[in-house]
Amino acid sequence: MKNLKYLFISLLAVLFVACDDDFDTPDVTEPVQGTAPVLNELTEEIDLVLMKKNEGETIVELTWSETTFADPIGVRYYVQIDTVGNEFANPLEFDRIAATTTTITVGGLNELISGRYPPAKQVELEARIRAFANEDLNSLYSNAVSMKVTPYLDVPIPSEFYIYGTATSESDVTKALKAYGANDIYTKYLKLTKDGLFKFAEKQGNDGYDYNFGKFATKSDNIEAAGDDAGNFKFTGETGWYKVEADFVSSSLNITSHVVGSATYGFDYDNLYMVGDYNSTDPTWDAGNAVAFTKVSEGVYTIEKALKDGAQFKFIGQQSWGDLDWGNIQENGNTGILGPKTANGNITFDGGDAEYDITVDLNAGTFTIVAKPVFPTELYMTGNGVGPDDENWDWKNELQFVPVNSHPELFWKIVWMKGSGSFKCAPQAAWSNDFGRDGDATNGVYAKGGTDIPVPAIAGYYMVVVDLANNTIEIAEPKVYGMGNVFGGWDGGDPADLFTVDNTNKVIKFDGVPNDGELRMYVDAPTLNCDWWQAEFIVLNDKIEFRGTGGDQDRVNVTAGDNISLNFLTGAGSITTP
Repeated sequence: MKNLKYLFISLLAVLFVACDDDFDTPDVTEPVQGTAPVLNELTEEIDLVLMKKNEGETIVELTWSETTFADPIGVRYYVQIDTVGNEFANPLEFDRIAATTTTITVGGLNELISGRYPPAKQVELEARIRAFANEDLNSLYSNAVSMKVTPYLDVPIPSEFYIYGTATSESDVTKALKAYGANDIYTKYLKLTKDGLFKFAEKQGNDGYDYNFGKFATKSDNIEAAGDDAGNFKFTGETGWYKVEADFVSSSLNITSHVVGSATYGFDYDNLYMVGDYNSTDPTWDAGNAVAFTKVSEGVYTIEKALKDGAQFKFIGQQSWGDLDWGNIQENGNTGILGPKTANGNITFDGGDAEYDITVDLNAGTFTIVAKPVFPTELYMTGNGVGPDDENWDWKNELQFVPVNSHPELFWKIVWMKGSGSFKCAPQAAWSNDFGRDGDATNGVYAKGGTDIPVPAIAGYYMVVVDLANNTIEIAEPKVYGMGNVFGGWDGGDPADLFTVDNTNKVIKFDGVPNDGELRMYVDAPTLNCDWWQAEFIVLNDKIEFRGTGGDQDRVNVTAGDNISLNFLTGAGSITTP
């Protein structure tokens, strides 16, 4: 009886342990008992080039049957992706879901596979569903469906695209050269220099996205990494004119020569011509009589033309419809970006019959059309600080400036300033369109604006130069020079030929000219950007006669020892023999 008692206790202990094990871990039968998911077949074949711009779009919606295990356990699902034929030996998985349907987007699939598969190359994939209950149960798997996709390098697609660097004509990103874009492909024709560096930006500024060497999956053979910290590209081809194509669809960058017929396009030609229907004087679309540009420098050409509304024109490298032909890139328009033959349209422009400076820069692959400014032909000053004593803001004495020959933007005047007061300028001797100082004076130069210009604190003669192109007014020490064989030659600028300013007697003079002969006089100032003959004058009939925009002036004969006196306050002049 005693042995039976202990046997009974032992059986209870074994039974208790067995029941405890069953409570913690269910009895699992291998293989797993349950119903595997069945993935619905695709209704159409998937053969797709993935693109960044479509990253939110759906590639496919997958639907499958519900999975049940032998035990009532919650099921979660994973979409697995692997290479066709790899038997899911090393699958990639999307995050788990509880539903039996899911969508795969362009961006989602690209993000999942981009670490394994190179961009811009097609890959054949298959997808299946893995059903999961817990770690102690084997997963159940669905059938697989296949798809062909081409992943992309995940970089932002720019709305605008610019190139710059030492390989181009512009190395500063703030002046980077704009490319033409269509369908996420950007094209630029320009000069590239062998072994120069370059890269791209989304804007002309340092705060834009930087498209460096790592931003393209494939490059043409004439491009390599510069190996610098900036991630520049290095161009290894020969110096020449090329087509640069940045393709964000295929994540490729290609540089190729442009060839038409027998002509491989270059960047520097002796002649360039303008042809089209653009004004009422030049021939219409007559290549044989096309008008020649002026060559400014290597690859740069300019011409001045009147352009009508509805003007259309192109640039050609010969006076015929030959291979050399440039216009607006790809289509008719006025983008400022050049395209060669087979890749251009007419340049279109509404010019209103005004005059324009047209510049073609083959180095940069650009053209510009800039209206020639229309400057007034006359300019006056008035104020309580300039001119005769009775001049006081009423234009009474019409203090007129002298225009500079061949520089319609420049005017000068030597004027008496009273030591107090101020003045303003206007294109007529009246209050209209007047201008003066804008802000504080800097180094004697005043910007165009609306407030009065104060005169210097010391009374005397001063030289005033107005530059309407740069909106500046300079007040400087007056400089008057003699010119001619009287002073030893016609070169100008010799300090020995400089007249003396006599503010006490209100004249500018030269006592005792050194030689017999002919002379003229001219003025100079730091901002008077012209040659001496463009700002000259003579003394004739006891008056100062200014050349202005008129023809060549006479030369005045003098005798050695003669004195010259110029009163710019009254306009009187004299040449006297002591």
